[in-house]
Amino acid sequence: MKTQTFRKSVQRRATALVFCLSATLTLPVLAETLDTRMGALDFPAGYPTPATVEQLYDQLDFQRAVQAYLWALPMASYGAMADAHEALGADSHTVIIADRLAEPRQLALTANRDTVYMSGVFDLSEGPMVMELPPGLLGTMNNIWQQPLVDLGGPFSPEQNRGGKFLILPPDYNGPLPATHHHVARSDTNIVVFYLRGIPRSQQDIPEVVKLIQTYRQYRLDEAADPPKTRFVSLSGKDANLLTNEGFAFFETLARYINENPPREQDMAMLGVLETLGIAHGRPFEPDARMKKILTEAAIVGRAMAKTLAYSPRVPNEILYAYPGERRWKKIFFSDPTFHEPAYMAIDLRSKYAFEAIGTAKSMVVSVPGHGSQYIGTYQDAEGAWLTGDGTYRIQLPKDVPANMFWSLTVYDNETRSMIQNAQGRPLVGSVHGAVPNEDGSFDVWFAPRLPAGAAEANWVQTTPGKGWFVYLRLYGPEQPYFDKTWVPGDAVRLE
Repeated sequence: MKTQTFRKSVQRRATALVFCLSATLTLPVLAETLDTRMGALDFPAGYPTPATVEQLYDQLDFQRAVQAYLWALPMASYGAMADAHEALGADSHTVIIADRLAEPRQLALTANRDTVYMSGVFDLSEGPMVMELPPGLLGTMNNIWQQPLVDLGGPFSPEQNRGGKFLILPPDYNGPLPATHHHVARSDTNIVVFYLRGIPRSQQDIPEVVKLIQTYRQYRLDEAADPPKTRFVSLSGKDANLLTNEGFAFFETLARYINENPPREQDMAMLGVLETLGIAHGRPFEPDARMKKILTEAAIVGRAMAKTLAYSPRVPNEILYAYPGERRWKKIFFSDPTFHEPAYMAIDLRSKYAFEAIGTAKSMVVSVPGHGSQYIGTYQDAEGAWLTGDGTYRIQLPKDVPANMFWSLTVYDNETRSMIQNAQGRPLVGSVHGAVPNEDGSFDVWFAPRLPAGAAEANWVQTTPGKGWFVYLRLYGPEQPYFDKTWVPGDAVRLE
């Protein structure tokens, strides 16, 4: 009986082995010509022809370059911004200040004309930097990948709006530290970008806000015993372009900043992709004519994809929209500020945000009534059509706008993502800029090529026919009615 059982077991195993060998030996033969979206690919006897090799490598490099564009957009964007700061004079002892508020002639991603901006760039390869902040400012510091290092000023900063000293350390720094107390931020990149805002409640507050900002100081740690004076370069009346470089220049900027900053473990896979395109840390970027052509085209396609991700994201409505139902207001930011989810990086959201805006902060994901700020945006009218400069639109804000500092509606050109440029010279309507309320305390805000009949001029933003635009609602010091949605802004209604 035992012998028979053993024989049956052996027979079953032998049958299974024959079946496995049979399956292995009868694998389908690869077709010699493959019909694909890139055309016919020839593999006679299973090997690629020279034409197929060339075709596939061109396609491989192009696909990798497009994905590299989307992935590296935060670094390329900040790199261009850092270059613009350097051209304006920013360095270890110099910052840029919009002492008469930012102007539309200064192209910057979704900047506002409500607050007094101050911004700068540190090159930590020169050593640690010290910042001395006065109380009452609000801002952030990011590494070159637009990941937050530390909130600066405001209630979510380590100094909790009281002012204080910050020590910014380079990657892997193990040198001496000061004996006195500093709030320490360790960077994993050599280049860091920061900005601070002074917040006026009216136009009359601006001179005092500028004076407050000008008490800020920065210097290298090795100068702490006798720090040089911090210089402030005014942006007022100057043209400036802080936008991401387009075309082949995108990859030139990217290659330079990949070289200037140490490789990080979290980036290794995509750095490997960049290496196949000739971009690598410690190596000159010297593409041949073929690669330059591929990268130039990839930058065009990558930008088109990023633009689509920004304006038409594949995000569930309950996450994307600020209010339920058919309301058109969208959240600007709805991820971790590093875009690292527990199991993956939210790559599309990262590209979406980096195309439309700039800079992140831990406070962006903190909702505390009465503190910080909240932003939502609208890109479509109440019927779902894109906003264009040809029509006349009205947005109605109910009374008691829930902002204890200020509120504004700012219009942006959808190509530059910068404040709209118009003959009127004003891209926004808001409390700082003298918005006129209705008798019941609500506001009618108008967007049209010409001042609509019966509209207050202070409540009108001039648009340009043939050009698309979008608008951000900013609430600084947002109050509880915003968070519990008992106060809801109206959609953009097209009237003609």
